Amino acid sequence: MDPQLLRSIWPVFAAETREQIQAIGSKVLGLEQPAASRDPDLLPSLKRVVHSLKGSAASLGLDDIERLVHAIEDGLSHVNLEEPISRTAVEAMLRGLSAIENALNRGDAGEAPVVDGVAALLTALGHGGEVSSSSDDATDSGALGGEGLKILSALEAALGRLVSPKVEDRAGAVRAAVERAHALRQSAEAAQAEQVAALAEAAALGFTRMEEGGDAAGQAASEVAGALVDLRAALGLSEDSSDSQSSTPAPVAPTPVVAKPAARATTAAEGRAGAVDRAVRVSVKTLDSLALQVEHLVAGRAQAGRRTESFRALTDQAHEVLLHLERSASQLALSGGGTALEQLRAGVSLMRNMQKRLLEQAKEAHRDGEQHALVAQVVRDDLRDLRMVPASQVLEPLRRTVRETASRLGKEVVLELGGTDVRLDRRIVDALKDPLVHLVRNAIDHGLEMPEGRRAAGKPDSGRLTVRVEARGTRIGVIVEDDGAGLDPVRVRATAVRRGLMTQDAADKLTDPQAARLIFQPGFSTREEVTSTSGRGVGLDVVLATAQRLQGSADVEYTPGKGTRFIVDLPLTLAAALGLLVRTGNTITAIPSDTVKRVLRLDKDDIGTVAGRVVARLDGEQLTFLTLSEAIGLPRLELALESGRRQTAVLLALGEERVLYAIDEVVGQQELVVRALGKHLQGVPHLAGAAVLDDGRVVPVLNALELLRAAKPEMRSPVGETKMPRILVCDDSLTTRFAMKSLLEIAGYPVVTAADGEEAWSVLDRVHCQLVVSDWQMPRLDGVGLARRMKRHPMFRRTPIILVTSLDSQEDRMEGLEAGADGYLVKREVERGKLLELVRQLLPSSG
Repeated sequence: MDPQLLRSIWPVFAAETREQIQAIGSKVLGLEQPAASRDPDLLPSLKRVVHSLKGSAASLGLDDIERLVHAIEDGLSHVNLEEPISRTAVEAMLRGLSAIENALNRGDAGEAPVVDGVAALLTALGHGGEVSSSSDDATDSGALGGEGLKILSALEAALGRLVSPKVEDRAGAVRAAVERAHALRQSAEAAQAEQVAALAEAAALGFTRMEEGGDAAGQAASEVAGALVDLRAALGLSEDSSDSQSSTPAPVAPTPVVAKPAARATTAAEGRAGAVDRAVRVSVKTLDSLALQVEHLVAGRAQAGRRTESFRALTDQAHEVLLHLERSASQLALSGGGTALEQLRAGVSLMRNMQKRLLEQAKEAHRDGEQHALVAQVVRDDLRDLRMVPASQVLEPLRRTVRETASRLGKEVVLELGGTDVRLDRRIVDALKDPLVHLVRNAIDHGLEMPEGRRAAGKPDSGRLTVRVEARGTRIGVIVEDDGAGLDPVRVRATAVRRGLMTQDAADKLTDPQAARLIFQPGFSTREEVTSTSGRGVGLDVVLATAQRLQGSADVEYTPGKGTRFIVDLPLTLAAALGLLVRTGNTITAIPSDTVKRVLRLDKDDIGTVAGRVVARLDGEQLTFLTLSEAIGLPRLELALESGRRQTAVLLALGEERVLYAIDEVVGQQELVVRALGKHLQGVPHLAGAAVLDDGRVVPVLNALELLRAAKPEMRSPVGETKMPRILVCDDSLTTRFAMKSLLEIAGYPVVTAADGEEAWSVLDRVHCQLVVSDWQMPRLDGVGLARRMKRHPMFRRTPIILVTSLDSQEDRMEGLEAGADGYLVKREVERGKLLELVRQLLPSSG
């Protein structure tokens, strides 16, 4: 098909195909059940969806997808209606569906939607001889098995080492890994195993990107891990092949993931109801644009309301002026009047007519405004309904995830889904997909024990995994819960120290809840080896980052020996919501109204101290009492209570958590359209965004969840208090650059690098760095120019910069310091430890 035509059709095809894949996966799992408990239409409806998908792929010339779906269709033709489908067939079909999803992701990114390992997938589905070239590739890659396994194991070990923040000789480790990946590629090319060669080259490129360290290394690590997992599959190796030489017996074959009968009935009913599709597909981008314009319309209505009120105030003032004029006319008549009296009376008459017309105009404006407000509200509600989709869209695909992960790990898992009918904002559903997959895989890999371990603990062989969505008024709770061994805070502390996230002393001071929250930190993983499921150092940090981006939070609870529960709290919708405007000092902030339960005034007798904690008595309960100004980082302001006056306070509540915050005044309540903050403010936890008021003022919108967390110090994340400052090293010499980088990383500092001043300036704009170490003489922009530019910029003028150079004259030192440099070193002093000494002086809190 013409590429341009395919691009124009692709969004519709991809959206439809994802829905069909979800339906096929659910129905295939349903075939594992006994025939008596299946819906009679299950297999026929499954065949219809598969045939439809095959036709769509064939019409677009997507041969890989069409062949896979055709193989699945052939496999379904041999299903015995009286017996459950075999586990091997189900797993082969699910792997094929996952491969098609990966191809769709490639197509979304503008790449060719090819399927990796299509030959092996077709073989598993019983179509091994269909694609000769791919089959030859699979055969030839099998010849690499012995050598390939050895190199693959070395690459996995290298990745496990490089994901740690503290790596000795990172450059050397990266070079060794790249050489091994290139050796595997050369062997694969000699054996004409094109897929293996391509994956080996992808791994080499990923390792190269990890050499710089910093934030980009985490993403590169994830890509490398994915390439290594695909390599293992392409080489025809199982996940446990590295342990095949050991005496450990092979894991017991897992039983299928069990679905609740009610869920199966629901799925079947949905299949029958979906036979006639009367829906209209609308681009999400179009919905987003339309929703934004409607929110602006609502905000504009509020501004029009303010203008109407001002209009009324003017008519009232005109009435006052008219009274004064009439009084003056009466006094002038008593004194004889004359020509002036007639002119004054004429003016009064004109003024009275104008006042009457002004009143009529004000009434019409008010009436029109009310009508527009009603229309805008109806349109906004309809748009919200358009965006609201059932939670099943994000929950049902987890059945395949659980099935594949449990099968790979040799575990038995029973999945229970709840709240599938709860309707959520489509944007939240889309954002939840990756976090939920991470949580589910984490629960199976880290939470649930192997069958023999469960038997020893007196538990059933099959672990129970529950994923449910709970409606909580204007918010929702997404809960992922397992009945495994529970989180081990001792192991979490040890892992945090080993991975360089904090010192041993800092870890020892953590409470168990604080230690538990460490698992949400980037780079954290208790898994020593890298597998397709874990060990990459990325995962649960995605959960927390996504929740915070959606104005929510993520937390973890556990019971030793009984299980772990992850709770993600999110708003029901991301559209505009009511906000309470409050004043603290001269600062106006907005708090989401759905978290404000009461506004009240407190007397001095209502405030007391319990165990060193300030509390307020309310309805017979003692609640934590804090000042809002201090919670959001403002200077402490004098409370009204300290002056003998009553104190205004707001009661914030979410679930069982309730806290009182002292404020100065409630300014009002208004519909707010919350906008995301820039990257420089994304790390401020108590800010959910910003909003423009109807009078044009911009106010910060507070994150109520973080305000509630601030009242519970034991639940705050401790890593921010112990995290080492990030340093930018800038030098055009690769050798010098990495020598300084290694020196600083050995001391525990995370480091990013740049080859000249212009690149360093670009890095500073993207990555927050607390100190810069720069060479003097560089192309494009030298160190002195970089120092001058930094000191002129309001955001970087307080960032220390150290100039390192071979120029050792007094004049050069003076020029560097006059440019704004905070330190000056000659390169030979770097090797003598002077650099670390100067860094610790400029960053005293890091040492």
